[in-house]
Amino acid sequence: MSRQRSVPRLVAPNLHECVACSLWQLLVIIVLGVLAGCITAARGSTPQVSPDARDSPAPATASLHGADFPSVGTISAAVASPPSDSSQPHRVFLWTISSSTATVQLLGSVHMASRDVYPLAPRIESAFDSAETVVLEIPMDQASQLQAAQKLALAGTYSPGDSIDKHLNGEILALLQEHLSRSGASLDTVRAFRPWLVAVMMTLGEMQRQGYRPDLGLDIYFAEKVKGRKRIAALETVDEQVALFAGMTGPLQEEMLKETLTVLGGLGEDMKRALLLWRTGDAEGMDKLLVAPLRKDYPNLYQTLFVERNRRMAAEIEGYLRSTGRYFVVVGAGHLVGPDGILELLRGKGYTVHQE
Repeated sequence: MSRQRSVPRLVAPNLHECVACSLWQLLVIIVLGVLAGCITAARGSTPQVSPDARDSPAPATASLHGADFPSVGTISAAVASPPSDSSQPHRVFLWTISSSTATVQLLGSVHMASRDVYPLAPRIESAFDSAETVVLEIPMDQASQLQAAQKLALAGTYSPGDSIDKHLNGEILALLQEHLSRSGASLDTVRAFRPWLVAVMMTLGEMQRQGYRPDLGLDIYFAEKVKGRKRIAALETVDEQVALFAGMTGPLQEEMLKETLTVLGGLGEDMKRALLLWRTGDAEGMDKLLVAPLRKDYPNLYQTLFVERNRRMAAEIEGYLRSTGRYFVVVGAGHLVGPDGILELLRGKGYTVHQE
């Protein structure tokens, strides 16, 4: 009988205090919705986003198959909500594409959000209401997300006898130990986890500390709202998204962790800017902030995380346009924008793309 690999429980008081900001944090939140969904599902439920929930404090912790994520405070209070749709006809992060037989409306999603994102613009709610089928980036039902949480934790955990200190160079290991020490933790807290999972847990912990919650993300909001009302589909599978991290090479994982540990102070400001760009429908600004740096500095990773996936998702969406009916598609905002984004790919196929 094969020995089952166990996943140690990560308990790190104030671990969020050692979190830095980097491009990787933004990718985790904007691009990879599976991580946010795992956290919410692992709590045991996927709560409906209601006015009461938006006014309630963030949960104290969230667990990923036994790993605790600290969360307090709020980040977006510093970003004033834009006037309502009726007082300022600004654009929203929503596009409409039609064929002779079908209409697809694409909403750029923020996978972890703050309370003041709601209520959504009436144009977004109307697009949902008029759709017959709602398409999410990945399956967001609790069973799928609990399975994803387990797969993610197992993929990010070393086999017995192996540990993170055996896979980091001296500089990065020293940085990690320094940050853990500042938070009152030791290397034993994260010893069993691979570098990419440590970076992700730090990132998500910091996001929740600053008021961004997975249960307030747009994916989960619409996943709850669609239940029993409309057909539901997904652009990708959970396995495909988990594989994005699990397939990272050792050097890439080291680079990810180093970036997370060394680039200080920018996460809050960048996320405030991203939220404002999302609210005002600024696709060009979103590309410059979130996607263009990756395109320039990490072309191989950009190819994997964006180009290849965007092509697959655009092909799925074109399939909807060749069918019949109305579709409301919710996909990470970073996938829509830029020269290799889904919007440009569909324009290249001859479709007219209209921003709402």
